[in-house]
Amino acid sequence: MGTIRDRGLVKWHAALIMPEHKALNKRIAEVDYFLNKKPFLDEYQVEEFENNIHYAMEYHLPISFILHNGGNPKELHGYCVYIHPVTKELRIQKKDSSFEYIKFDEIISVTVED
Repeated sequence: MGTIRDRGLVKWHAALIMPEHKALNKRIAEVDYFLNKKPFLDEYQVEEFENNIHYAMEYHLPISFILHNGGNPKELHGYCVYIHPVTKELRIQKKDSSFEYIKFDEIISVTVED
C-alpha cells in the first residue's frame, strides 16, 4: 500500500504564471495600504500656517508641527529660527538645542504653543 504524499502549499499554486502576473504580484506587494496619503491643503490653510509661523518667530514662542513623513505623520516641537525664502525650508531648533530642517510642503498642521 502506498503512502500519502502531501505536497503542502504547492498544490494550491497555479500551474503556469506568466511574466505579467509576476510583475503585478510584485507591484501589489510593494504598495502599503496602511500609509496615509497627504491631505489636500487649500490656500487659506497654507496662509494660516504661514501666519502662525511668523507669529511664533516674532514673539519667540514654541511651535508644534505635524509633518507628512512618507505616509506616517511625524510630530515636531521647537522654535522656528529661520525661513529660507528660495528653498521654502524652515530651520527648527528643538528642545535639545539641535536643529532640524523641514520643507514647507511636508507640513500638515501648525500650532503655536502659547
